[in-house]
Amino acid sequence: MSNISICDVAKHAGVSIATVSHVINNTRSVKEETRNLVLNSIQELNYSPNTAARSFKTGKRNLIAFIVPDISNPFFATLIEEVEMVIAKEALHLLVVNTKETKEREITNLRFLANGGVDGFLLASTFDNYAEMEDVIPKHIPVVLVDRRPAGAPYDSVIVANYQAVYSSVEYLIRKGHTRIGYITGLPRITTTAERLEAYQDAMEANNLSTEGFIRTGTSMSALVSENLDILLAQDCSALIVSNNMMAIQAMMLLDQRGIRVPQDIELIGYMDSAQPQYGTQYMSLIRQPVVDMGRTAGQRLIERLKNQDIPLRETLLRADFIPVH
Repeated sequence: MSNISICDVAKHAGVSIATVSHVINNTRSVKEETRNLVLNSIQELNYSPNTAARSFKTGKRNLIAFIVPDISNPFFATLIEEVEMVIAKEALHLLVVNTKETKEREITNLRFLANGGVDGFLLASTFDNYAEMEDVIPKHIPVVLVDRRPAGAPYDSVIVANYQAVYSSVEYLIRKGHTRIGYITGLPRITTTAERLEAYQDAMEANNLSTEGFIRTGTSMSALVSENLDILLAQDCSALIVSNNMMAIQAMMLLDQRGIRVPQDIELIGYMDSAQPQYGTQYMSLIRQPVVDMGRTAGQRLIERLKNQDIPLRETLLRADFIPVH
């Protein structure tokens, strides 16, 4: 165990012990130059604060939980990475919980971690209504909703508006002569699913086109139900919109297996939710979400809420945009 103490760090950095404590615990604003001196001294001396003792005295663990529905999805992987980069600057650590779009797993983890396990939550919830989780999260724990906003939830939120981008994608297909446009949704209860489906239906209705038989329900995770794709192909759909990135990639793979070329034989619109290369996206028209901005903003919002729980609730609305393949 290292014998380096906080006094050694203060002496090395040329600052007071109190200043080092403020940097470590984020208990007071410290000038950036001074903060860097302290952080450099901590690194050079290989100083490890006694976090257990500190959390006992302050009631703070410097630990944030990010509850996500599908850790295998590059969308959430990117969010996690961006959030972690932001909170690390405040000496906060990130715990990631994967619920697999299961309400029971979300409730179990919220209940366990809210009992003194973490200082705050970032939450991409699989619930559509706050009433279902209201009794689980104590009122004093800061929460920021990310990507999804259960009805009635009294928390800060960082959300992407997809309506206009989806609407524009339907109009794009119609201008190209498509009238039989299939649509594969995510889980119906998720708020993002409802917004995207509404945009598709509104755009089709505004152009006097039927959606009957053209809407199939998916899972919002990586498993696209292949029967959904086959049913839409049997309906002679000349274009498909798949309402999340993972299902769109699997749709592309299944079309390849069936010898159906994109975009020559059928047009496919999917989602670009990550800078990571993903199978087949170069052949699709894409709805691009500002995932990096969402992650960074969510991390910052939680930091601000941790420092001052009395600030008014804030809804941050970012916007997706539509990118035609050609």
